[in-house]
Amino acid sequence: MLKPIPTIDRDPTQEELNNIDKVEIMLAEESGSELPSHMHMARSLATDSWRSLKAFMRGKKVLVEPEEAIRRWEICEGCPFLKYDETNPDTGKRDGRCVHCGCFMNVKVHFKECSCPVDKW
Repeated sequence: MLKPIPTIDRDPTQEELNNIDKVEIMLAEESGSELPSHMHMARSLATDSWRSLKAFMRGKKVLVEPEEAIRRWEICEGCPFLKYDETNPDTGKRDGRCVHCGCFMNVKVHFKECSCPVDKW
């Protein structure tokens, strides 16, 4: 059985604490939005992460080639289900999110085991 190795605890930086606060505000504002529920988004993230971990453990590639990620993103950019919402506190950019799965599609397009929730790629 695989057991995690504990790491040394550390104090968060002020920037990390500020980002946590920003994300909490963003999540609170999502209530009643056109995005899926937090539970649905968490399940999507867990499923995609699990599929990627399985691929990695089996020695498969986890990321697509850059050209494929660009192709996928271009499809997303033309999709009516891509919503630009709050600015990402980590990158300072407005990230596009899918209203079906709630994922940040500019990230999801890079993972081989991930797919479009409406089967566009």
